[in-house]
Amino acid sequence: MTKGLFLCATLLLLWALPARAADTRTQVFVIGADVNAQGEVTQTQPEADTAKPLAAALDLALKQWRFEPARQDGKAVPAHTFIEARLDAIPEDSRNYTLRISYVRHGPTWDRRLQPSYPAVAIGLGATGLVAMAGTVRPDGKISLTDARSVVSGGRGRPSLLKAAATDWFQRHAVSPETVDGHPAAARIRAYIEFRLDDRNQAKRASPPPHSEKERAALLQVGFRDTGDHTRMETPEISSVLQVRSIDPVTMQP
Repeated sequence: MTKGLFLCATLLLLWALPARAADTRTQVFVIGADVNAQGEVTQTQPEADTAKPLAAALDLALKQWRFEPARQDGKAVPAHTFIEARLDAIPEDSRNYTLRISYVRHGPTWDRRLQPSYPAVAIGLGATGLVAMAGTVRPDGKISLTDARSVVSGGRGRPSLLKAAATDWFQRHAVSPETVDGHPAAARIRAYIEFRLDDRNQAKRASPPPHSEKERAALLQVGFRDTGDHTRMETPEISSVLQVRSIDPVTMQP
């Protein structure tokens, strides 16, 4: 990466994420990636609104990562996936920054901006809780629900209000599937949604509290992996046709 591109990428990240000079600036990107039969990233397709210098930095980093290739009838074949990567601009001093690009996840992708509705009736009844769901992503990108578990308090005997809202949200997502040798691939998906109220009985936007034991049990029942350290489970979990081989963070300096 040339010094000019590096400088442009750093400035773009700093302008997009205003903060104090001593802060690390962070942004997460979702990048389409072609992976050949040797597990190498050969082409990348950033989101349409990604500035060219940032796209160049991401392309350079992703092409250093390696995957176990997809297989069809026992033979390694090319695939297309989506890689989520975090770009950090780390201050070295008052004038210089280091760019670091780190792997987050890969696989099919869905629109995280689609938010579930918190039913007004459920809010009025004080219903709160968690709904965990599992399903199958079909090759056409639609989700078929296979399991749903809820842990709900309040609601005066109407916990189904939150479960119905959650499963509707889950199935309304259109997933962008991976492809294997040019053909869309099915996948397994798990997700959960939390419904919380603040002290004024309004939908809570802040980070919810850690999962209760009952909530963790519901998450495990639909197939979420137990982290073993009681940290919050990431959502969604979507299976991939590729396995990670080498995804070390990539550091860039001018």
